[in-house]
Amino acid sequence: MNDLRAAVEAAADVLAFAPAALVTDVDGTLSRIVSRPENATVDEEIRASLRALVGRVALVAVVTGREESVARSMVGLPELTYVGNYALDTESAEVVDEGDLNAARVLVRTLLQPFPCVEIEEKGVSFALHYRNCIDVTMRERILTLVSPVAAAAGAKLLEGKQVVELVPVRLPEKSTAVARLLREREIQGVVYLGDDLGDVPVFQQMARRRAQGLPSLGLAVVDEETHAAVLESADMLLKGVDEVQTLLTALGTPADLRSKVL
Repeated sequence: MNDLRAAVEAAADVLAFAPAALVTDVDGTLSRIVSRPENATVDEEIRASLRALVGRVALVAVVTGREESVARSMVGLPELTYVGNYALDTESAEVVDEGDLNAARVLVRTLLQPFPCVEIEEKGVSFALHYRNCIDVTMRERILTLVSPVAAAAGAKLLEGKQVVELVPVRLPEKSTAVARLLREREIQGVVYLGDDLGDVPVFQQMARRRAQGLPSLGLAVVDEETHAAVLESADMLLKGVDEVQTLLTALGTPADLRSKVL
């Protein structure tokens, strides 16, 4: 685990290359993982730090698998840029419809009736199966066995995260698509990305490719005991949980000569 001070210094160095951007996931990054996803919240301290950053960098953006309206409500800062549903944009929306997985939704709910511990989260064009509240340690395997044929028949793909399996349309783009578009449209030079799960791995890899092209970029993984090895391997530096995210964001929003007081 790298030192928090080193992560702050590295992020500050990258954001010094204007126009700069700070882009972040929500769940497990700005908000703590909770037993029921609808109960996740963003602390006021993190909200205040993000607000302070809006005036210091060209772009502060939230990119998430949740619906955009849900992310806006959770973070509560209208001045940020939000991208929901894994970067579903106008172009991809023409080939992805909210009704594409309706039959799969019905069938999956039926198949999971014997397992009331599994919570189904609706996300518009996709839906997620959370098994965090299940005692059965084989629940992941049970879910995958049940829903894999359903996903294949529906033309969907499965995305795994921290004790969650999500069914999404196969043509739904990745988070890295949204990040690349945002950076291109805003002509961003320095970018810091924060994420915590498998869906963030392509963005961490994108940060490495940008650096290889001479563009200042940094991928920060927010880690806990559930963090997948692929996240640890693809990120540049690690933060211990949401508390360290809060400290990092507060430090980045503080003038450099006062930053040591935050750390």
